[in-house]
Amino acid sequence: MWFFPEMENGREVIFWHMTSEKDKNTGERLPDLRRSERLPWARPMIDNPGQPEVLAFDYLESDGDNNTYVWLKDHDFVVLMKRYRDGRRRLLTSFYVKYENYRGKLHRKYVRRVK
Repeated sequence: MWFFPEMENGREVIFWHMTSEKDKNTGERLPDLRRSERLPWARPMIDNPGQPEVLAFDYLESDGDNNTYVWLKDHDFVVLMKRYRDGRRRLLTSFYVKYENYRGKLHRKYVRRVK
């Protein structure tokens, strides 16, 4: 796995995506405390996908991208990575799942995951 140190508005894009959320009204990214407080969980989740409390799976998105979800279901936290054909992955973001309908969407993706 790897990440790209891209900068946007003086900030590392990946860090900013992992610690902020897009405001639905303004479109501006704002700090998200629930994401930020869970940020230290990301690496152990990625490093331990076989643990029973971690659901790690690949999913072919409708746009053709193959993404890897690492979901700590009982704590509503997800790490999202893009999976390339050669098996490498690029860290995209992480987020706190705060809506029940999104939990259902993640569960459906898990059921229809790439096997």
